[in-house]
Amino acid sequence: MGRLAVLVPAVILAACSGATSVADLAVGDCFDDPNEPIISELELIDCDQPHDNEVFANLQVEESVYPGEEVFNSFAVDACLAPFEAYVGESYADSPLDYWYLTPTEESWAAGDRAITCVLYSADLSSLTGSARPAG
Repeated sequence: MGRLAVLVPAVILAACSGATSVADLAVGDCFDDPNEPIISELELIDCDQPHDNEVFANLQVEESVYPGEEVFNSFAVDACLAPFEAYVGESYADSPLDYWYLTPTEESWAAGDRAITCVLYSADLSSLTGSARPAG
């Protein structure tokens, strides 16, 4: 994968103008690459406009104890694959898209964060325009 996993921080601060908490990202939301390795908010972009990323799945982790970043990364790589294919309508191997994911930090886990957010992007790092989900 060409992008780094971005970690959700423990405390979600009050949103500044137009920003959306990463905890509130929904399937179909589009946004550009964040400038920071650890983020709490993103500016959403209308998917009809050029954008870098699109959320294609939100997965809940059932563990009771924080499993660690390495375990999350291993889990997310496999866990995001099935919804990727269902969302874009073609196999990952045949798609011009790739994916990355947002995972909880130890601090956000302690605050109740159990979500892995799966995010797709163009494998050649070009901007996307329109949703990657087929119309219909």
